[in-house]
Amino acid sequence: MNPLIPLFKREFLEFKKNVFPIFLFWILMPIVIHTFLAIPLSRIITMDIRYLNWSAGGIWITTAGMTAFLQSASRMRKIQFESQQIDALLKTPISNLDLILINIARGMIYGVGQFIVAIIITSTLNNEYLSINSILIITLQMFTLILHFSLVGTLIGMLVSNGIFFVNISFILFLGVTMGFGNFIPLKYYPISFLSVINSIPTTTAFENVRSVILHNPFNWVGFSLTLLGTIIIGIITLIISHKIFRKI
Repeated sequence: MNPLIPLFKREFLEFKKNVFPIFLFWILMPIVIHTFLAIPLSRIITMDIRYLNWSAGGIWITTAGMTAFLQSASRMRKIQFESQQIDALLKTPISNLDLILINIARGMIYGVGQFIVAIIITSTLNNEYLSINSILIITLQMFTLILHFSLVGTLIGMLVSNGIFFVNISFILFLGVTMGFGNFIPLKYYPISFLSVINSIPTTTAFENVRSVILHNPFNWVGFSLTLLGTIIIGIITLIISHKIFRKI
């Protein structure tokens, strides 16, 4: 039997057991960010389009990305540092690759679920209509970003054992996603010296792609490809580190 099947069954049973708090979190997170971040900023930031419609992309990225990151990171930390499940798991036919794949898949499933709920909520709150073509392009870019965040979460969860340090990293990541990459404050408001740094990061272009679809601007396929390439590189690094930390595949 495929060793991934028992792991998927375990994750499914855990989801069923916590389905209500999970859905409650999915619903509340975009509402909270919309209420306490997007609405206050809409009173001071002027744009050619309605700010709340533009900032919806930031809500999708923040909620889905952070959900994927936190789910994958917390699960990996629990397996390796908190419950010591790693010792028992590695005595089974399960390999490093299996553990990483199931952990990434967990983060992606929760992240995609959060994205679906977030896009429904923001479209309802903002009375926004997105064409099928726009939704497909946004979903394609968001899927890549969710994979990216899930991989980063798996890597961080594998390396960071200290709980306080992990909380600090998560908080810094949240601040960076919300305030550092133009998701809620347009990049034109940032200093040129700062832009020269973040514009060299492919993820910045991926974030911009989501907002470009809302603005009906051209989609940057080069930026999309670079983000995907960067995600693959992070995946390879994660696999190599797991090879050193756990055991040989």
